[in-house]
Amino acid sequence: MREANKIAFEKLTLARPVLIGCATAGEVMPGFRKNWILHSGPPVAFETMRGPHRMGIVGAAMLEGLARDEKEAVGMIESGEIELGCANDFHSGGPGAGITSYSMAVLVVREERSGTLGFAPPIEGALGGGLGGWGVYHDAVRENLKRIAGTYAPLLDRVLKQGGGIDISDLFAEGLRMGDEEHTRQAATDKLFLSLVLERSLKSDLTDSERITLLRWLNECRRFVHHAGCAAAVAALKSASGVPGSTLVTAMCGNGCEFGIKISASGERWFTAPAPTFHGRCFSPSDSLRDAAPWLGDSSNVEAWGLGGMAAAAAPALLRERGQSPDDGIRQCAEMAEICFGRSPRFAVPLIPEGFAPAGILADRVVEKNITPVMHGGILSRVTGGQIGVGYARTPSACFEKALA
Repeated sequence: MREANKIAFEKLTLARPVLIGCATAGEVMPGFRKNWILHSGPPVAFETMRGPHRMGIVGAAMLEGLARDEKEAVGMIESGEIELGCANDFHSGGPGAGITSYSMAVLVVREERSGTLGFAPPIEGALGGGLGGWGVYHDAVRENLKRIAGTYAPLLDRVLKQGGGIDISDLFAEGLRMGDEEHTRQAATDKLFLSLVLERSLKSDLTDSERITLLRWLNECRRFVHHAGCAAAVAALKSASGVPGSTLVTAMCGNGCEFGIKISASGERWFTAPAPTFHGRCFSPSDSLRDAAPWLGDSSNVEAWGLGGMAAAAAPALLRERGQSPDDGIRQCAEMAEICFGRSPRFAVPLIPEGFAPAGILADRVVEKNITPVMHGGILSRVTGGQIGVGYARTPSACFEKALA
């Protein structure tokens, strides 16, 4: 087992996921059909979905012109005319609802060593999570999605193809040294990304007007890189999948009802348990953790890549926001190291003695040590689908136990 885990660990930590394009899902995701709608997490029946998923899938059906209203959309889902799928099974995965439909723009990441692809819808600009992330759909969201797919995505795609792709692992490694943990805090990394796009746009055939249009859009997209990171994490983790005998975790995703993991030896098989609840704080006094949906989203793949909770000590400002100290972050990194194969050679965390974030979660160590991964994330309302806070949760231990059974 150790040799198998060593192979999978090296595939994961040496992965070079590069952002190479941005186009509609129907154009770039292999075999994607117009009547497909993808969601975050492991499989879940429509009738048991949480608000963000139900609202998002209905919204996507109307966006694609498959249905005129909720009643028609639900009928088409029940009859099988509209097919639902897990984003991770299709190499996609975004924060929150993770809704992906045929005409929606997606970021395209390629892991350079293996050629493995990863996708994620980009954040929806000034409207934040919008349909893809928070399952919110109305006229303004519809027009924004069309504008992204028709105007902004083609501009970004041209820049990346003509000016060169962006290595997300290198980008995030620099952001870690500047105070981000690359899951719920990416203040510095966003600015680094913007500067890289600007540099590459100067090597492209964009006119000055087109360049300004693209850069203004990216500048209003707070945490745009988070979605690029989600796609990069999928590509890196998938590149480590399929190693016989390896217990290394290659997916961690939630659907608000169940949380699921995959391990390298078992390929695309899900191992699930009830989704965990959040600890943290709400943005408004009118909200509380009682209003929160259990973990919903595929951004937890970033944790399995070796960021977020694995690199907590990199972000003192985030720790303080949660009422914690840098020492708490250092202790969390040390705890996470106990369930990992080793440390990432790329993701340096200056405050921890070992110098690098732990990476390569092993299911057998999680069970043996009785320590589950700490995942940083946004808190979604179980009712409205919007984000109401920020916090953390622990991956349920039963997922790992099932993976070893």
